[in-house]
Amino acid sequence: MTKPRTEFDWAVYADATFAGLSLLIPIPLLDLAFESYFRRRMLKTIARRRNCRLPPQVIAEFNRGDRDCLQSCLAWPIILLYQFLKQLSRKILYFLTVKEAIDQLNYYWHRAFLLNHLMLMECLDDADSARTARIALDEVLDHVAASPLRQLAQQVVSAPSRVWRSLRRARRGREDETVAQTRSIMARTWDNFSDYFEVVATQFEQAYREVETGRAAEA
Repeated sequence: MTKPRTEFDWAVYADATFAGLSLLIPIPLLDLAFESYFRRRMLKTIARRRNCRLPPQVIAEFNRGDRDCLQSCLAWPIILLYQFLKQLSRKILYFLTVKEAIDQLNYYWHRAFLLNHLMLMECLDDADSARTARIALDEVLDHVAASPLRQLAQQVVSAPSRVWRSLRRARRGREDETVAQTRSIMARTWDNFSDYFEVVATQFEQAYREVETGRAAEA
């Protein structure tokens, strides 16, 4: 097993945090646009942090879902209207938005951890290995909803004010007081989850081997 990196590294988790907090933007569809932007940026940012140069087809494999969603919205305006109405209802019932932001923070932190772990495993050399890794990643992420990170996510979600302004600045690589406060909250408690992250890494590597074996059998 590849030894996971469980320590807090803002460079690894910044985009994941911004993607989760994007749901707090009080403007329907703009929140989704910011979430998609930071989600798509995650892999490239983590790759730079690990000094990895990923082939374009590898990046495309992991961002495939976002691209399909965007194409669907462009092709089917009624879907866009549905998304708008759904987001508007969440803004009216703000507590639902907060709950979803907690869920999304929890999800994106796990995603960032596992993307970072993939770099350490060195299993993103080509499109085929990326497909195996992406399938295994999705399988593990489907079962993280009840993780201990949710308590930290709740603290982070309750902290930001004027999140839209902060995220606009974050897109430009600038950090304001809100972002600094969020990073500080995470840094103080992240070590508490080291054992948990080791379990997640083990689950992922097991899922990766199973997907790899299954795809080889199909071939």
